Amino acid sequence: MKTEIKPHLIKRFVLGKNKPSPFLRFICWFSMIWDVLLALYMLATAVIILKRGPQFPANSILQDFTAKFCFSYAILHGVSLLAAILLYRQKKIGFWLYLLSNVALVVSTFIFLKTLKADYIQITFTLFMIGLFGTQWKKLS
Repeated sequence: MKTEIKPHLIKRFVLGKNKPSPFLRFICWFSMIWDVLLALYMLATAVIILKRGPQFPANSILQDFTAKFCFSYAILHGVSLLAAILLYRQKKIGFWLYLLSNVALVVSTFIFLKTLKADYIQITFTLFMIGLFGTQWKKLS
């Protein structure tokens, strides 16, 4: 007996039955795509660093860019992806998970990359996205 997995069943299982408002749907999809892309990028970068070793000059701003940083950043983006899925399903726990994972992403950058100074673009974008999800608080259960 051969069972066929249909894409719409997977989508319904992951995203649920109820569609959120168009605005919440847009920011959730944006966040999910962003998190998948960055998680894959960081995982690929970590594998390359593990195979080849860090090949940055001694005075480079990327000298602290290690496989450990890449793996931890990819894991945090995976948690942020899970939070975006929960937000799509209109769960309040998704907002708190999104808040914690994205604050951890900003903080981990400063912990691992000692040569990096304040990155105001990353901080502003993170606060902006948290604020956008925060405007949808009343629609979450």
